[in-house]
Amino acid sequence: MSASASSAVYVVEDGVALIRSEARAADRARPAATTRLPLAAGRIAGLDDGSIIVNQEWWRRTVGKRVRVRLGDGTPRTLRIVAVMTTGTGDNGVYVTPRNAGAPVDRGDVALARGAEARTVAAGLRTAVRGPGGRVLTKEQRLRAAYPVTDRTTRPGLLLVLDTAVLHTGVAVANTAVMAASDRLRDLAVLRLTGATRAQALRLVAAEALTVAAIGGLLGLLVTAPSLLGLGAALHLLPAPAAVRLPWAALGTTVGACALLAVTASVVPAALAVRRRAA
Repeated sequence: MSASASSAVYVVEDGVALIRSEARAADRARPAATTRLPLAAGRIAGLDDGSIIVNQEWWRRTVGKRVRVRLGDGTPRTLRIVAVMTTGTGDNGVYVTPRNAGAPVDRGDVALARGAEARTVAAGLRTAVRGPGGRVLTKEQRLRAAYPVTDRTTRPGLLLVLDTAVLHTGVAVANTAVMAASDRLRDLAVLRLTGATRAQALRLVAAEALTVAAIGGLLGLLVTAPSLLGLGAALHLLPAPAAVRLPWAALGTTVGACALLAVTASVVPAALAVRRRAA
């Protein structure tokens, strides 16, 4: 287990800009046992009271070089860079030791030893941190807790834009289906004259609408695939790569709603048309 605390480090860039970096205070080499930092150079084990771990966003990021910083309490220090993390490491801007942080412990990272049972360890941890403010979180729970939340004013705006787009799309789909059904009145009459019943004619119209909706959804995926492949390739080039995940549930709901709308808009005009005599 490695205990750490949240702090901050300030550095003056170009002699005029005071830059604040989020920092984690860790006890010497313990993070190496529980945390896998995305390092571009150096070693976590080299962290001591006279050193610092920075990331590639820093103006000086060469292992072995010294940087002049101010700690969270304003104390000036000169620290040696022992490791450099890649860009995109979230709030963990730098790592220092507790002596250079001056902040109380607010987090402890635990790695299970071989043969250890997760439930037993979790129960022991809950007993150890029992009290106000103490929580035991899994990796997934901690990520969800730290995940950015959509602003309250942003969500209604997005829903308003989405509702408008969905409404216009639904109107376009229904209009296209109604116009296509109107053009098929003569074909339906011929179909009836050949011996087809009204139910068979309506089933045929519904099957055609479903086929068109399925083909439209497939073509939409084919058109989107090159863009997603390019986006995924670009994300994998980043120092902290991210994967492209499609919201299959939302996509399936959208295609299903379009199919239902297309079937309804096709079958209703056809049902009104087949009520009349074919000739």
